[in-house]
Amino acid sequence: MIRTCMILNELIFQLNTSIGLSPGNETLSRGNKLNKKREGNKNRFKSKQGKKQRTFLKKKRLQKQQWLKSKKGEHTTVQSVIILILTERLEDFATIYIEEIPAIPEAETFTNIDDAPIVCFDLETTGLSRYSDITQIAACTKDSSFSRYIFPDQQISREASEITKITVVGQKMYYNGNAVDYKHKHEGMTDFLTYLSTFTDKPVLVGHSIKRFDCHVLFHTLKSMNMYSELCASTVAFLDSLNLFKLVSPGLSSYSQSFLVDKLLGQQYESHNAVYDTKLLFNLVTEKGNVSQYISDLAFSPSYPQLYQMQLANLKTFEKLVQSKCLSKAMALKTARSNLRCQHFKLIVQRNDMAGLKALMTEKSSTGVVRVTSNKKNYTKSI
Repeated sequence: MIRTCMILNELIFQLNTSIGLSPGNETLSRGNKLNKKREGNKNRFKSKQGKKQRTFLKKKRLQKQQWLKSKKGEHTTVQSVIILILTERLEDFATIYIEEIPAIPEAETFTNIDDAPIVCFDLETTGLSRYSDITQIAACTKDSSFSRYIFPDQQISREASEITKITVVGQKMYYNGNAVDYKHKHEGMTDFLTYLSTFTDKPVLVGHSIKRFDCHVLFHTLKSMNMYSELCASTVAFLDSLNLFKLVSPGLSSYSQSFLVDKLLGQQYESHNAVYDTKLLFNLVTEKGNVSQYISDLAFSPSYPQLYQMQLANLKTFEKLVQSKCLSKAMALKTARSNLRCQHFKLIVQRNDMAGLKALMTEKSSTGVVRVTSNKKNYTKSI
């Protein structure tokens, strides 16, 4: 092949010369360099070291191809199909060879988040469960505000009423003993989504301790009406002001919103009402939060509550392994967060033995982060 290229170059040179298109010095110099490079490659490939390198690269390519087939469930052989048919295990065949191993969840990046408007929001609920009903939702920004009382389906707990001062008697709602206008859940949440859609640029929803509570309540409420996708479409990200102030003001004795308002703003925290809370939080975040410095690191996706539910479901599949001490709690959590379940371990081993499991656990994301672990001891015991 190399000899043919050199002869071809010589023929082209002679042809160009005969018709008056003889190449210049630059073209000749480049042609000579290419010829020398081909000769060098030829000699290197013939050497013992070159042969070893070719063998290594070929083996690596084959391993990668085999791993991709194992991951996608394409690793089938005539023998395996016949055995499964004869033993009437067609369902096992479908499971082992058809199901794909989930991809690594990639970290979400946010575009133009530094310029996104800040909207602080707060919820009042019927209780402390993430499945509680919303009784009031409020939002506030520099030039606008929003508030709705929402009539709950669940009974308001005594503890919640004492904190929020919201009560329900028959078909009436009261705040601090005074009757208030309210909306039913679908209408009230539609109003909230409409308010968010009025912003020219998608806003960042900011709340205090929302990563633990509020965003999950919001998720379950909107999901029950098939409306959560509308929230994701109307916002760019969430930001938890609790985590923000742990970075901005480290070492404080408390990070409750009332303590931060008193300590950083010098104001008395007088009530627990969603409207009042959002206005105070907006002042706190915009005046003392240094949001522009930390927003890129602390913002999380509107789809986070949904991903969290998926991770919880994944984690439950590792319960027996954790209880039998075949897998540590930390490793089970890390595996669940990587979009894997216990049955994926079994599938990959059935397809490609321990080599497949090793490739799965050490697979790297687009940013070069290992999917679960590179330490073989952390996962071999589970099998």
